[in-house]
Amino acid sequence: MQEQYVHGGVTNVDAEKLLLAEGIESIFFPCHDSFSLRAKFTRLIFLVKKSREIKKGSVVFFLFPLYATMEKLFLRVLLKRKVTLVCYIVDIDGIKDGDEKLLEKEVHFFQRLKYFIVLNAAMDKWLKERVPGAVTSAINFHSFLTRPVYRERVKSFQIVFAGNLAKSPFLEQLHLLNKQSPLLHFNLYGPDPSGPMMDQANVTYHGVEKPYELPEKLVGSFGLVWEGTSIEKPESSIGHYIQYITHHKLSLYIISGLPVIISVTAGTAPLVEKYKIGLTIHNLYELEAKIKSVTEEEYLQMQANMRPLAEKASKGEFLADAVAEIMGKL
Repeated sequence: MQEQYVHGGVTNVDAEKLLLAEGIESIFFPCHDSFSLRAKFTRLIFLVKKSREIKKGSVVFFLFPLYATMEKLFLRVLLKRKVTLVCYIVDIDGIKDGDEKLLEKEVHFFQRLKYFIVLNAAMDKWLKERVPGAVTSAINFHSFLTRPVYRERVKSFQIVFAGNLAKSPFLEQLHLLNKQSPLLHFNLYGPDPSGPMMDQANVTYHGVEKPYELPEKLVGSFGLVWEGTSIEKPESSIGHYIQYITHHKLSLYIISGLPVIISVTAGTAPLVEKYKIGLTIHNLYELEAKIKSVTEEEYLQMQANMRPLAEKASKGEFLADAVAEIMGKL
């Protein structure tokens, strides 16, 4: 098993741990951290040998997107054999990056497959519109293999945002909320904050924590799920992508016992409403009024509603259930 991913972070690491726990054998190319000619030749020999070892009728799971050339080549070889491939779509970079040519290539690749694990109902719908006959199961919430935090939080106007801050430029505009919403304060966690993000009276930057220790560290009453360049609506390609993605930070907030505030356009907004674990908003100017509208009893109930989900996420049951469902459809 790989100890660290260049792309995907803890989401991919936990997914691989869970697939191994389900009895799925790991296919790990040797010399993965070397790009010498000898290492490339070693990986090529491994590819040829491993592709011959995989028997017809076998089921091979893989996480998409793939970045290593040899892994892409390996899948091309398997596509030509009577091997069932199950694609677990963690990201669709063509949508996320606003790259139409890349998206076209990704869709073309999906059209060569039949079985998929997707993130949520919105991604499921998007996929089936482009891959008629696709057979799918959805995880809905990412697994996060760490201990849930069950301390009782008190409702306040302290809002947490955790993630790769460089990819969230809307955070530079939080000061614009000061005049209309003076009670709001934002606690930021994650790498690469910009100067303008930190130089705001309503923002405190708390640095970078180890992923599995982060739930214990979060200070606040609500966890924010938002993307893009604007506080008025999720804008840019990443803001558009919020419609299809299940954010890992959603599971982080659930594990942390932080009721969620999420864009109404997010693919997981229906889940937040279904399980009554937070609030949906059209823009960040609604935040203060929305929080004021929540009674203390409602806030405590949101926390209680999160606990069964936190248990499932911490044990990897969402992905395990999706694997079992897709295996039942093969």
